[in-house]
Amino acid sequence: MRDLLTSFLNSIRLKRQHVVLLLLVSFAVVVIVAVAVVLTALKTVAVTTNALDESRSRQAVSGALTTLQSQMASTMVDYTVWDAAAQAVYSPEAEDWVLQNFDLANAASDIFDTAYLLGPDGKVLMAFKRGVPFSTSPSQFLSPAFDGMMKAVRSAGIGQGAGASGFVRTSDGIAIVGVSTIRGASPDVSVPQDRLQQLVFVRRLDQAKIDAIAETYLIQDLRLIDASSVVPGTALISDPAGHVIAGLTWTAQSPGDVSYRQVRPYVFAAMAIVGVFIFLLVLVGSFVIGKLRGDEIAARKMALTDRLSGLSNRMGLFSGLQDMIGLARDGRNDVLLFYLDMDGFKEVNDVYGHATGDRLIISVAAGLAHLVPQGAILARLGGDEFAIAMPVNGGTRTAPSLETLVLDFFSEPFLIGELVVVVGVSVGTAVSAHGSVDAEELLRRADIAMYKAKAEGRGRAVAYDMQMDSALAERKAMEVALRAGIQNKEFFVVYQPVVDARTQAIAGLEALLRWNSPQMGMVSPDVFIPLAESSGLIDKLGLFVMEEALRTVRTWPHIGISINISPAQFRNPFFIPNVARLLEESGVRPASVTLEVTEGYFIHNPAHARGMIEALNALGVRIALDDFGAGFSSIGYLRQFGFDRLKLDRSMTSALEEIPRGREMLQATLALAAALDIPVTAEGIETEEQATFLRLCGCDQLQGYFFSRPIEEAALSALLAENADSRIVSLSA
Repeated sequence: MRDLLTSFLNSIRLKRQHVVLLLLVSFAVVVIVAVAVVLTALKTVAVTTNALDESRSRQAVSGALTTLQSQMASTMVDYTVWDAAAQAVYSPEAEDWVLQNFDLANAASDIFDTAYLLGPDGKVLMAFKRGVPFSTSPSQFLSPAFDGMMKAVRSAGIGQGAGASGFVRTSDGIAIVGVSTIRGASPDVSVPQDRLQQLVFVRRLDQAKIDAIAETYLIQDLRLIDASSVVPGTALISDPAGHVIAGLTWTAQSPGDVSYRQVRPYVFAAMAIVGVFIFLLVLVGSFVIGKLRGDEIAARKMALTDRLSGLSNRMGLFSGLQDMIGLARDGRNDVLLFYLDMDGFKEVNDVYGHATGDRLIISVAAGLAHLVPQGAILARLGGDEFAIAMPVNGGTRTAPSLETLVLDFFSEPFLIGELVVVVGVSVGTAVSAHGSVDAEELLRRADIAMYKAKAEGRGRAVAYDMQMDSALAERKAMEVALRAGIQNKEFFVVYQPVVDARTQAIAGLEALLRWNSPQMGMVSPDVFIPLAESSGLIDKLGLFVMEEALRTVRTWPHIGISINISPAQFRNPFFIPNVARLLEESGVRPASVTLEVTEGYFIHNPAHARGMIEALNALGVRIALDDFGAGFSSIGYLRQFGFDRLKLDRSMTSALEEIPRGREMLQATLALAAALDIPVTAEGIETEEQATFLRLCGCDQLQGYFFSRPIEEAALSALLAENADSRIVSLSA
């Protein structure tokens, strides 16, 4: 019985051992399978992560190449689709304008290494490589793919397709090339179809540029390889003809493999840390996805940000403005847009250099950022233009306070290093009431208002109204007529005598420009001179007046000639050489030539004005301060610039009878001139009483209708002969 019981118990124990063994084996199998599954899953995740990182890198590199091509295309549009460029390039004086405005000889340009200006027959008109004239033709320097680009651009004329960009093989390696026909931005600008010229920019894809892409998108060991070395996974670079000319390859970082090696020991150690391992895996995956998302956000932010100022660029403003207008439309609120253009910024660049101009832009951006309210958008639109967009509740305008803050901010000088720079600002404002005006139209309206502010004297803010559109249309029509008038030789010069105050003998002539338009008749200089200055035509008109005046006065060498100079001519770097050339060609004594300049230019640009006066004095011509008494009339300018003559504004002459203390004011002014030993000419003399009083007060020369109205060249001989034969009786007799 005991044996049977023992045998039964042994049997139960044996079965229990088998069960335990089976459970242990099963557990071991489950653990092994679980570990295998986990490891397999981890390996799969590692491979997938590597593939995602590789795909991200490939997309980033391809996107960077596309961005480079788009940036070149945009740059070509900025340089060539430009009214002023179209008018200047196809004019006889194109070369100087091209070198100055296209900056082809800039060795440090980050836009191009090599630049060509090509004529209609493909002839190279200009070529520069790293700022040095370049003699290699495009057909020799660039691969045949460029010929296809040129053919397409030329076939398009000035219509759609008049510009192209792409990667091309060059003698120096792979480069991004842009080509565009120089044409006007508005349909009003006429471009000769048979003389179309193309501007070509070539920017080599060097290792420095590739390193910048690698740094931006966190890609390791990015490098350029030849087309024969490309393998699957390489980012291909194709020319416009579709041929693969190179590729970009890099060293894969394999973040999945790194993660797998880190967590594998823990899996083998115990299944208890599987959860931790999964958490780490999820964490690593989240990091990779977050990194990709961060790269995307950074790339988008970069595309909407101005690189110099750090503010939103034009695209960023437009995007934000659209959203703001949409919210205003839903909330029945308004959106107010300020369009700012700095007054005098070009002179800062001309006098102190572009580096100082860039630092000034950065300072202005920082200052404006402190002025704009929360929720507003501050953007730099390019050059010296800024914009501020802000939502406002309908009927509760906070804008005037912001206008005042902006104008006050620009009223103070800027300290740039050791330089003190003075600039102003003109502001145009436009409102999208309840979001009824879209972003593009709102920008246009604010832009028009800004130009109105400039036309009214600058340093002010002007709000848009509907009449500005008709005024703009009239201005454009007048500008077209002005250009046609110059081309059709509708302008002529008249001469008003300047007499000796004591003997009333004619001592000189003042050359005055007149315009007789077939459609409008005689157009006042007060109308067409400001238009010529703002449109860039004043240089051509000014040279015309000087050339005609010197040719005319050459007949009477004993007579002096006075010529008015626009501030815009003073800003032209070629003004001095042109004056020297005309003096030499005419043979007129420089000492008999007086250039009359108003004081406004000396207020805003004293350093540059002083240099110009010194250069003109070196030529031997005399400088007169014109319209003295109409503006600031600063004694400091009389002492600082050493003028050869002071010319009283006609308002001071008329003040003799119109203002109670006019005589005392005039006597004080003439006493000041006498103390500084500066001779004085008074203009606007209309009565004998005025002439007598001014002569007795110390004016040595007089000018006005009392002596003669402006007359044409044909009548000068008779007037001078009559004056020589019979002197007007002295006013003191």
